[in-house]
Amino acid sequence: MVILTMLLGGLDSSNMKYILDTHALIWFLEGNSRLGVTAKEILADSSSELILPAIALAEAVWIVSRGKTSIPSVDALLKVVKNGKRVSIH
Repeated sequence: MVILTMLLGGLDSSNMKYILDTHALIWFLEGNSRLGVTAKEILADSSSELILPAIALAEAVWIVSRGKTSIPSVDALLKVVKNGKRVSIH
């Protein structure tokens, strides 16, 4: 399953952090049906803390720049990521 790796923050589920991969990011932003139900729920949950590896962001930029997604532009992608208050890039 393409998605997220869950990092445990103890037994309290409010401390859960999820690591996004390239396709999870792109498929969520596109509303692509290939993204699994659980992944959609996690990404749609405003309390989920999301970690985006820099390499996954670089891959997403490359894919979008080549016109391989329905995301209109690299600027649009970066704007969404930058404005995502629960997303941190590592």
